[in-house]
Amino acid sequence: MTESICNLVVVAHPDDEILGFGATGAKLAARGEIVQPVILCGDVDARTQRPSNDELALDIAAANAKAGFQQPVLGSFPNIRMNTVGHLDLVQFIEAQIDRFKPARIFTHHPADLNDDHSQVAHACLPAARLSQRRGDLRSAPSVYFMEIPSATDWAFPSGQDMFTPTIFTDITDHLETKLTALECYRNVPRPFPHPRSRDAISALAAHRGAQSGVGHAEAFQAVFQREFS
Repeated sequence: MTESICNLVVVAHPDDEILGFGATGAKLAARGEIVQPVILCGDVDARTQRPSNDELALDIAAANAKAGFQQPVLGSFPNIRMNTVGHLDLVQFIEAQIDRFKPARIFTHHPADLNDDHSQVAHACLPAARLSQRRGDLRSAPSVYFMEIPSATDWAFPSGQDMFTPTIFTDITDHLETKLTALECYRNVPRPFPHPRSRDAISALAAHRGAQSGVGHAEAFQAVFQREFS
């Protein structure tokens, strides 16, 4: 039996995995690939209009199940305070998940996102992705891609750091509705239009990325390190 390809989605907060990878992940899961989210700030205790602990746990489980993802690994790093955590602690947490799941691909935040937690995760994910090159018992280094997160990537200000530049587009025409429905499992996360996390704005972004790439709707990614897998 052929081993299933694992896609590791390394994000800061619950809902980021759906906002950035919800439709592409649903497409990959439907074809038999594994989509394994890793959420470093699992309890998002600083979130505005945060539901109760039990409600949040239910929302996480429901959203990821709807998308066909595995149950997420939840870290306990501090929400909106990840810059107070040692960089090595973040790297080693992500390395442990790479060691556990042996991903072929890693998807994470763009380091220029307005949300600093996103930036901290991205900067930790990149050295963690080189784990196999520091150890001889793991498969070759996985491909790495940056995602775009509505209300974080699009809200970033020019700061001397390269902004998100899409280089990979996936046709999500048949999976956009799954993404939207999965996101709606997170209470108080979707907002009314014109907020970027509204149903209309997410659909419009997917249409824009689709128009760029010649399909009905698409999600876009920036390839950081890409290798071919047999």
